[in-house]
Amino acid sequence: MTRSVFCLLAVAGVTSAASAFVPWNNPNGTGTGFDWSNGGSDNGLFGSPVLVGGDTFVFFPSGFRAQSTAGSGASIVGDRLEFELEAHANFQFTQIRVTEYGDYGVIGTGSVQAGGTLFATNLDTAQVVQNDLLTTPGSPITSGIGNWSGTAEVDVTPQSARRLRIVLNNNLFAFSLDGVAWIEKKVFGSAVGIQIIPAPGSAVVLGMLGLTALRRRR
Repeated sequence: MTRSVFCLLAVAGVTSAASAFVPWNNPNGTGTGFDWSNGGSDNGLFGSPVLVGGDTFVFFPSGFRAQSTAGSGASIVGDRLEFELEAHANFQFTQIRVTEYGDYGVIGTGSVQAGGTLFATNLDTAQVVQNDLLTTPGSPITSGIGNWSGTAEVDVTPQSARRLRIVLNNNLFAFSLDGVAWIEKKVFGSAVGIQIIPAPGSAVVLGMLGLTALRRRR
């Protein structure tokens, strides 16, 4: 029997200067079909994940917001999420898909945008695959108040990968000449989720992050 497992991750170009790596409260642990280790981020903006039902991570971002007011210039807020994954026996990783959500506002003359890059490194071969975040609405956003979303996806199926390092660079930019411009990362107003879903093609994106697929081999 073939079984596929999707691990929803949250998370993309340039990050702001980091002070020191901030480990999760639970940097190591076990999920369904995989173990994770060395989890954390450069600035701690993602927070620590909560494992729900053995297969779902939920993150609670804190202060992941860029805001520029009354000609104060550019505001750039970023973080770099990193952790390692190791598949259990008879499993392998196939895909990482990142989906993010947030809100924004531009009142007066200004602009905002979200950007970033997803990296997956095969720790056995050192092969790296990456993809940039694609946002809706497209960036930059120059007027209005609303919600934004972003996606990025990498395919590691050809590598038959069993050990991966995942890096998610994420950046928010805001600029105003007058008035106010802001952009914030959040998921349905509260959380970022990493969820395991039992079959490819039936995934429902519930959180900010993406999908890491594990395929059980015969």
